[in-house]
Amino acid sequence: MSSQNIRKMVTTAILVALTIVFQLLRPFLGGSNIVSTYIIGSLVNLALIVAACVVGLWSGVSVAVIAPLIAVWQGHATLVTLPGIVLGNVVLVVLYALFARRDSRSLKVEWVRWSVVGAVAALAKYAVIVLGVALVQSLPSLAAFQNTVAVMAVKQLTQIFTALIAMVLGGLVLPALPASAMGLKPGK
Repeated sequence: MSSQNIRKMVTTAILVALTIVFQLLRPFLGGSNIVSTYIIGSLVNLALIVAACVVGLWSGVSVAVIAPLIAVWQGHATLVTLPGIVLGNVVLVVLYALFARRDSRSLKVEWVRWSVVGAVAALAKYAVIVLGVALVQSLPSLAAFQNTVAVMAVKQLTQIFTALIAMVLGGLVLPALPASAMGLKPGK
């Protein structure tokens, strides 16, 4: 196994661990209130973005799958919402991994491109979660799907805001990371 692959695995493991720590902050932030939801959601989305942009697509997908599993285990998400949340996270990761950074040799952020990708990713994640959760919740009666979509559309609005907050944080954090985070030599 190459040192680059080991670096990617270790960085992914660190990002998964950070995501778990972020989710464990809930009791310190007052439980499941709106403030803790925005803070924790933004930090988890930030971990997804950093994984996708620094380590790569598969790292981001790993964090995108593990984070909701931890939320279910902690009782902050349900098995019914799990597939939608996982798919929404994966959509966010894929969009960032493919389109957010122009220069693969640098962690610099081009803000216009970054903002467009971030806005599209936030809306796509939201739409996938709303539709995914509504579909699972309305099974076996698809007649209830339309009503469930309306309810989920309101309940999941925080997904847009936390993804946008994470976009701004990511745009500030990525350029501040050391060159070694991408396996670059300083000065490149």
